[in-house]
This record gives sequence, structure tokens and C-alpha cells, in this order.
Amino acid sequence: MKITRRLAILVGACALATGLAAPAVSAAEPPPDRPIARLVCRAQLLEAAPVASCEWRVLATGATSVELWRGTGVDGQQERVKVYTGTDLTVQRFTDTTVEKGKRYGYLLLVFGAEGRQARSNPAVVSFRPEREVERLALDCRRTESKTVSCEWRSPASPTAVSVTLFVTVNGGAPTPLVTLSPAAGGSFEYPVVEGTRVLRFALVSLDSDGEVDGRSAVLPFVFVRPRR
Repeated sequence: MKITRRLAILVGACALATGLAAPAVSAAEPPPDRPIARLVCRAQLLEAAPVASCEWRVLATGATSVELWRGTGVDGQQERVKVYTGTDLTVQRFTDTTVEKGKRYGYLLLVFGAEGRQARSNPAVVSFRPEREVERLALDCRRTESKTVSCEWRSPASPTAVSVTLFVTVNGGAPTPLVTLSPAAGGSFEYPVVEGTRVLRFALVSLDSDGEVDGRSAVLPFVFVRPRR
């Protein structure tokens, strides 16, 4: 139940990967529109100390300020804290020196205008954990009808997998969990394609009992071309 809950709030944002030092509404509920800022964050070492180096580009007009938020946990949605606020939009980078080895972080940039929050960036995930080998999960997704994508998968072979979740990314947004099976098992899912969909990406992820990624599939993309008028 704990793992399912953590996955269910994965992208309510690196990721993408997260108490609060500011009201939760500032980062917990990003607007549903597509990102109008691009965010890239990388794990680095500065004099042997871990730092997260983030760079961004605001694509919106009328922006007056930005906020960079950081979260911890497997999904980046826990212990959110605001690490940067800027009104000078020519500044497009920030180095977070308050990160720790052995942890995983998710970053999100919020963009504000004269009337309040405009939108948010894509999530960016930074990990300071040693890389571990994970199982390559088998996922098969096919466009069965003009407005349906059918996905099927086998049960993970790893004995440590306790849950498996199918995710979808719509038009370059944040990954959204579609279905979680716990205990981990094979299954299928019919995804209805809604009007305005340009690109879909599907992926399968399994977790172990500690909430760590135990396996993942390849990302399967589907491109929908608008009919010519």
C-alpha cells in the first residue's frame, strides 16, 4: 500500500524524484498545461562534495519570476523545499549545495507572471545513489484502433519486485501512473487517446520492498500526426 501510494503521487511531477518550507500548493499541484520552461539538472562533485547543478530556459512571455523546488524520495514528491527564487530572468542556473550522498532528488521550476503562477517546467531527477543493475522489463504496446493503445507485459522475473506500474507521458509532460499491480504481476491496459494528443510514451517500472526501482522497460513512443486540412 505504501509503494502504491508513493507511485500514485509521482507526477502530481524527474523524473523524475522529493517537511515543507513553504505552502504545499506552490509545488504540489503544478498546472495541467504543458511545460513552458525546460529544466536540466545534473549530479556533480564540487571539492569532493555532492552538488546538483540545474539550468533552465523559460519559454513563456510575461514571466516575472521563477522558483526552483526540490523533493526527495524515489518519486521526487516527498519533503519538498524551495531552494531558489529569482526575479532576474537572465539568471538561468542554480547550484544546490545542500544535497547529500545516497539520496535521490526531483527538481521542478515554477514560472510566475504578474497575475500569479503561469506554469511549470518538466521534472528533472538527480541521483547520488550508486547505480544498481535493474531488470529489463518486457512491455509491448500497440495501436489497436485509431484512438486506442493496448499495452501488455509479463510478470517481472526478479524475486525482489513487489509492485509494477505502467506510466504514460503525454505531449512531453510528466509521467502519469496508469495502473499499479501489487504484488507484481503480468497484465494489460487499454489507453484511450484523447483529442489533441501528439506524442505518447509508455514505460513499465517495478519497485522492491524498499521502494527502490527494481526493473524498468524501454520507453515506447507513439506519434500522432494531425490530419491535413
